[in-house]
Amino acid sequence: MAFLFSVAYNRPLFCFVQIWSDDMTQKQPKIGLALSGGGVRGLAHLGILEVLEKAEIPIHYLAGTSMGGIIAGLYSAGVPLSRLIDFSLHTGIMDFASRDPHLRGLFGHTKMSQMLTDLIGRPDMTFEELRIPTTVIASDVESGEMVLLNRGPLIPALLATSAFPIIFAPVRYQGRWLIDGGVLNNFPVDVAYHMGADRVLGVNTPPTVRLTLPPSDPQPNRLSGRALFTSFTNATVDWKQPLLIAETGANFTVNIVDHERLQRNPPDLLLQIELHNTGTFSTDKNADVIQKGREIAKAHLDEIKALGSEPLPPRWRRQLRSLRRRVRRAWEVFQQPEYGLIPEPVQAPASGGER
Repeated sequence: MAFLFSVAYNRPLFCFVQIWSDDMTQKQPKIGLALSGGGVRGLAHLGILEVLEKAEIPIHYLAGTSMGGIIAGLYSAGVPLSRLIDFSLHTGIMDFASRDPHLRGLFGHTKMSQMLTDLIGRPDMTFEELRIPTTVIASDVESGEMVLLNRGPLIPALLATSAFPIIFAPVRYQGRWLIDGGVLNNFPVDVAYHMGADRVLGVNTPPTVRLTLPPSDPQPNRLSGRALFTSFTNATVDWKQPLLIAETGANFTVNIVDHERLQRNPPDLLLQIELHNTGTFSTDKNADVIQKGREIAKAHLDEIKALGSEPLPPRWRRQLRSLRRRVRRAWEVFQQPEYGLIPEPVQAPASGGER
């Protein structure tokens, strides 16, 4: 009885000593890399990875969506960056084009599956064999659920995370019909934390458009087949701009969701890569996009190195910081109007705009 009382009495002291001991031990952080979707813009991730690799900065977890998911999977599978970059410079959207026999998308996945197999070297690579723990994001088109793919066959998962609606058909995988993960989580910083990362480097490549006011058209405002053909064959006319405007507009909703998600799980370092007027399928800009990734990574190299070199603060301090962040977020919600507008609108001027 006296022994049991002694154990029970001294347990709080033992726990305190254990926590104090843990806090005194400096722990080197596990670094997660979160790669956003963005089609061609996502090729900037190759430039980022190239700089990290040359600087010998270790990555312990990879999370990616769409193009970010493809690059994460291929890199973790051991495909050399030099080969991925060379492949990207000599590949266009039509190289992936194959017929979808069920007409669920403009293209099927036959050619893309074969290209991924050629890059990896075998068709049966699994997530369990990857050299870096990797998760790619997909969306269940029937249930609307976000699906985390990190077990089983790799290539079908890479096809699923990049199955851009309308362009590519949904992928049947693990009993689900899956489409591009960017529909629900285009920038999976939260997934990298969920995998176990202590610190996360997030790389985001959102669509941005910059328009100019063209000179007045002296031609009559009349549409004809000949006028339409002339517009699309005129070398001075950027016929991709309507597609880019549509993509940017559709992405506003995705940005709202991503913004709310980042408020809850902000990366320790965010690299925002702005590639103006570069659409998802603008494959004529591949080299420029990869170079932009290199430039951004080099400009922030000291900050990136610090993520892995600076020891984590004591556990009690990390918990306190988490509590402060939650209280701050709750206070921001409390200060908002009862019936707020999301996103917050900008008041248009009373006078007419430019024409």
